[in-house]
Amino acid sequence: MCPEFLREGSGVADFFNPPFVVVGTADERVTKVLTDMFAFLDREITVVEVRSAEALKYACNAFHAVKVSFANELARIFRSFGVDSREVMQVFSQDTILNISPAYLRPGFAFGGSCLPKDLRALLDMARVNVVDVPLLAGTLRTNELVITDVVDRLIASPFRTIAMLGLSFKMDTDDLRESPNVELAERLIGKGFDVRIYDPIVNPERLVGSNLRHIESRLPHLRRLLVGTPREALHGADAALVATSDSAVIDELQTSPPKRILDLHGRIGAEVETLPGYEGIGWAV
Repeated sequence: MCPEFLREGSGVADFFNPPFVVVGTADERVTKVLTDMFAFLDREITVVEVRSAEALKYACNAFHAVKVSFANELARIFRSFGVDSREVMQVFSQDTILNISPAYLRPGFAFGGSCLPKDLRALLDMARVNVVDVPLLAGTLRTNELVITDVVDRLIASPFRTIAMLGLSFKMDTDDLRESPNVELAERLIGKGFDVRIYDPIVNPERLVGSNLRHIESRLPHLRRLLVGTPREALHGADAALVATSDSAVIDELQTSPPKRILDLHGRIGAEVETLPGYEGIGWAV
């Protein structure tokens, strides 16, 4: 499978200057033949599984469609405020670190924090006030909600009821719990009767202040009772682990004392853990 990305009207130019050359095969002979065949392009050949090559075509075209709809929805909102969305997107596209880059394009758990949910809701409110329908942006919040619901449903369907949550803040190396999907997940599991123990290498209840403290007190008022000091304490007697951090102490303990099921919410916890019995990715199979 060699997915092509030739645009109508510029197919020849695209053929000789492709963004990448992908070969989907498990046959080394095919890899050799196609590598030789495409050598004139002077591009590195990326060899993947056949289904990955097939899926890549869908992923690229779906993302292009999302980008068009994203720009158009923003334009419909911004025009009500006299903003030239062409100027906004022209500057937007200059950010190749976060905006037009691999950043965030990584399967994993739901987004959270003090910025993304707040600003997305602000945009939706701006759209509502001006009677602008923005299903893509509205659907983004719904999609995020479904990621959390999926994890809860998978655990409810399992026989496991004692859960170790490894990582609580909305991202590693911060103690920011505001709108953390991990906090939402913990709250739902506790509400469903699960025995939840939480370890986070950064979060210390004594150091939480301001809106961060108010948020966690409203969602997990018993956080001090739920938090443990080491990954070992969290995993002791646990049936399953929800892993939202690649902290080295967590990885080491998972290898030393793996529970019956490991649900990876992070996506980059390493091959040593991914090869353990009971490992399961949140959106991928190993």
